[in-house]
Amino acid sequence: MAISNVVKSYLDLKGVPFDLRAHPITGSTSHQTAIAAHIEEDHLAKAVLLKRDWEYLMVVVPADRTVKLDAIAKVMGQPYEVAPKTNAEVLLKDCKPGAIPPVGHAYGVQTLVDSSLDNLSDIYFEAGDHEHLVHVDRANFQYMFSNCQHGNFSSHAN
Repeated sequence: MAISNVVKSYLDLKGVPFDLRAHPITGSTSHQTAIAAHIEEDHLAKAVLLKRDWEYLMVVVPADRTVKLDAIAKVMGQPYEVAPKTNAEVLLKDCKPGAIPPVGHAYGVQTLVDSSLDNLSDIYFEAGDHEHLVHVDRANFQYMFSNCQHGNFSSHAN
């Protein structure tokens, strides 16, 4: 597959230049992906799908961090919980289970972005399978997420 059709169409529509980085197939953790791709874990943007009733929210954070649900509740005015993996599979039908691209807005899902990603020179994220990452530079990452709320939504994993 290399890159999901939705992600490719979204990047083309926005005019965002990108390249794909292939890596050995990995399991479902971002940590494994960063190691396999030989990139720093904090430069890998992972998507965490949250849920409240029937409403979804995607939070984009560095792979070496975890989402702070209390910060999300404060910003959104409602508590959210991590959505079951099967929900992601239903929403992102053109992606392999566990390989969630962080472009929620391309799938009609409101997206928040952790501000720790804002000043990185290079950012990588899942392309939709467990063998490829999309690579964009800082300017294009910022452009892609310019309509999303940015804030302190994560903390370092223990």
